[in-house]
Amino acid sequence: MKVRMKIDHREVEADSGSVLIDVLRGEGIRVPSMCYLEGMEHNTSCMVCVVKDRRTGKLIPSCSHRVEDGMDIISGDGEVHEARKMSLELLLSEHVGDCEAPCQVTCPAHMDIPLMNRLLAAGKFREALQVVKKDIALPSVLGRICPAPCEGACRRKSIDQAVSICLLKRFAGDHDLAGDRKYLPFRESPKNKRVAVIGAGPAG
Repeated sequence: MKVRMKIDHREVEADSGSVLIDVLRGEGIRVPSMCYLEGMEHNTSCMVCVVKDRRTGKLIPSCSHRVEDGMDIISGDGEVHEARKMSLELLLSEHVGDCEAPCQVTCPAHMDIPLMNRLLAAGKFREALQVVKKDIALPSVLGRICPAPCEGACRRKSIDQAVSICLLKRFAGDHDLAGDRKYLPFRESPKNKRVAVIGAGPAG
């Protein structure tokens, strides 16, 4: 059975019982969503897929509404976009995770610790060292004296204990020093300038 409705002032037909977001996407309209997966039960939690039904003037979540005969849907005007933006801001305000790993945020050198860990776990020691040396010049030395603020922020602590990031960094450096072919990062060409280094080691 078909239902007749309007989408953005166009007459369309859709199968009765269809989910509104599927019909909109079938018409080539991009509707954002974060909690909707076709074929799975809907829980209508993110509200970033809202559209407006002109019959009532109300905003409705398109991921959980079934199409109805006579619907008059606006998929994206100023009010709809503002509502989606607000929904996303509310989601982010309660975001308990981080898009960037806390260990990397806490690291004074901002080293890509998750990537180093993945490469070491895969046995790609040289590639891991390249990641380390992009931000840290002396990993073997720093791996012995660093106070490791990254480990204090490690998410793994919520399960058992922090990943030994400092030891892993040290391993990457020591493995390179023990090898026959040392890794040397890319160096810029000389600039005919001099600098004075005061102190020794990584603090110099």
